[in-house]
Amino acid sequence: MSEFREWKSGIVNRNSHILHNLLKQDRIDKILSVDFLPFTKKRALRIYFQSVLKSHGGKRIKQDLTSKLTQISDKLYTYSTIDSLFSEKKVYKKLNKIIKKIFDEDEKLLVWSYFPMFVSYLDYFKNHAVKKPINIFDTVDNWTEHASFQQYKNRLQQNYKTIAKKTDIIFTVSKDLLQLYPQNHHKYWIPNGVDIKHFEKKSDKKMIHAGKPIIGYYGIIEKRLDYDLLKHIAQKNPDKSFVFIGWVWKNADVDELKKLQNVHFLGRKEYQDLPLYLNEFDLAIIPHKISQFTKSMNPIKLYEYLSAGKPIVTTKIAGLERFQDLVYTADTPEQFNQKIQQALQENNQELQQERKQAVKEHTWNHRVDEMLKIIDIKCKK
Repeated sequence: MSEFREWKSGIVNRNSHILHNLLKQDRIDKILSVDFLPFTKKRALRIYFQSVLKSHGGKRIKQDLTSKLTQISDKLYTYSTIDSLFSEKKVYKKLNKIIKKIFDEDEKLLVWSYFPMFVSYLDYFKNHAVKKPINIFDTVDNWTEHASFQQYKNRLQQNYKTIAKKTDIIFTVSKDLLQLYPQNHHKYWIPNGVDIKHFEKKSDKKMIHAGKPIIGYYGIIEKRLDYDLLKHIAQKNPDKSFVFIGWVWKNADVDELKKLQNVHFLGRKEYQDLPLYLNEFDLAIIPHKISQFTKSMNPIKLYEYLSAGKPIVTTKIAGLERFQDLVYTADTPEQFNQKIQQALQENNQELQQERKQAVKEHTWNHRVDEMLKIIDIKCKK
């Protein structure tokens, strides 16, 4: 399950990287990408108007009042529906008909999801699909700790137990997430990666109109950020510009930051332009709060910052183990500020090359190869 509409609009995440790398694989014949199934009326309305009614290119194969199947390319099909608001079983019955239409009988079916709100498909397709599928779940976050899903915590906790019991292969973005599935012996830690070629893009055009040095962050501006820390370092460094790129969510406590003259919120930028903004950073930061939720994360931006050769100051988030000699970590706002001064002072071309070299083996292509090797072993059993 995916959110193809968002990817088409320029939002790029782990799931979109994996999809597009799978499409490059000769061994992958076809992919049916299913948009997130709505579980609230608000989400259903959004999907209905933006995905079912609206076209995002490709050839419309089938459409009814509540769903639409589109062929994007020879390999890729997308399916959007709001049927889950009324009946999950109806969704799977429709999908099964589509599967029988798109896929040949002798093809191996991989059912790949990263959306833990719905898990009953784990039983349905094993009993009704063209061929017994291999169920794969990619755990990109611990949704039970996500602030936006606290009202569904009980449902998610039960769903993770079902995933552990009934999924053939489980991937996790961080080591910590392996603990969600104590009874499953087919779980694998596959960290995030980076599109190195993409972040080699350069331009003579000035993207950030702020004084140097520029200390930058990109990503969604929301609760995971430590706003007390940010206020501290911005006030301690009036001679430096603090630049934030990304959507500012309603729950983001940014009012005090916006009052500071050396703090700049530039809004969301297209993925294709991110390297151009990143190139202008003199230092990149990851000022995340340390919580149960952030412990389960493995920020993609860490790999992207390194691929651009930027010095990085970060709180002690998960996933730093492989790069601990190349990043500066801090426990307190005061220490974070000290590390900023140290990182800027020590930065040189030799360190920049070391950072770039460190992520050469962490490409998305490499990650997908790791996943497919694990899947191949399962398919042969």
